[in-house]
Amino acid sequence: MTGIRSLGAVSRRAFATLVAALALAVVTLSPGEAFAIDDAHRITQLTVTIVTGGDDLRTASNAVASLRYTNTSGNQLVTSFNLNNGASWPNYSTKTVTFATPAGIYQGLLLDFAIQFTSGQPDIFSTGDNWNMNAITVTARMADGSNVILVSQAGSPLHRFQSDTNTRWVNAF
Repeated sequence: MTGIRSLGAVSRRAFATLVAALALAVVTLSPGEAFAIDDAHRITQLTVTIVTGGDDLRTASNAVASLRYTNTSGNQLVTSFNLNNGASWPNYSTKTVTFATPAGIYQGLLLDFAIQFTSGQPDIFSTGDNWNMNAITVTARMADGSNVILVSQAGSPLHRFQSDTNTRWVNAF
């Protein structure tokens, strides 16, 4: 053999390598995609527990939780829920709120969870509100009845919301 190969032999080898790489990609990526839309990993409700620090959440201020995710069609969507509905959360208190999620949210397709703070003023003499969030735990109830902790963070404070700055806290998945 002279060391010269025909173009047909090289093309077959290149084709075989390409097929092997494609098969490896399918095998490697398929389990993640199966996890993302497996019905056992469908989220039916979220429970959000927040510990307020040394600066309370005043009456007329709002803390809104939002969950950003990709649906099975590939579209990014957001669902949100007002956690306090304008009610006061005293210093060093723990509040837990549970809400149902829309159909079609899967653990493997979550993008981020956020808290959006809007300062309220209960009367014209009040200044803008500030609020210290010392801890947050977000637990997902799955379609199979199990619970999965999605977020568990703490600090002193974990995040200081201010009336005009730092109004959003985000945890990416």
